[in-house]
Amino acid sequence: MQKEGILVIGHGSKLDHNKNVVTHYAEQLGRRMSSMPVLVGFMNINTPTIKEGLKKLVESGAERVYVIPCFLAHGIHTRDDITGELGIPQGSKGGKTKVDGMEVDIRYCEPIGLDERVTDVLEDRLRERMKKE
Repeated sequence: MQKEGILVIGHGSKLDHNKNVVTHYAEQLGRRMSSMPVLVGFMNINTPTIKEGLKKLVESGAERVYVIPCFLAHGIHTRDDITGELGIPQGSKGGKTKVDGMEVDIRYCEPIGLDERVTDVLEDRLRERMKKE
């Protein structure tokens, strides 16, 4: 059986809040998926980078990595930039890549996308703000 890991990808920002949010979600996911290591990687500005996060998972023994873009919707970053950093075909759902000579099976997940749970969060934020009027 292949050892699996999870890499949560964030955009990266000069503002600490962006990194903290992505890291928080990865930590929460790690609690829920306790059988697999969960790490983060950022496209730019923040560390670890996507390649550093992937390398660390492989060093921990992961042969299959599920990559979750912590992005609201698909765009150039999720379709081209992240897949390029992972070493899989642009716009693909995954594939094999080499990390320090080790072949790794990448399984690329969808971004958040259309999901009624997001509408619930937006409604909560609206109601919170309306209470402050």
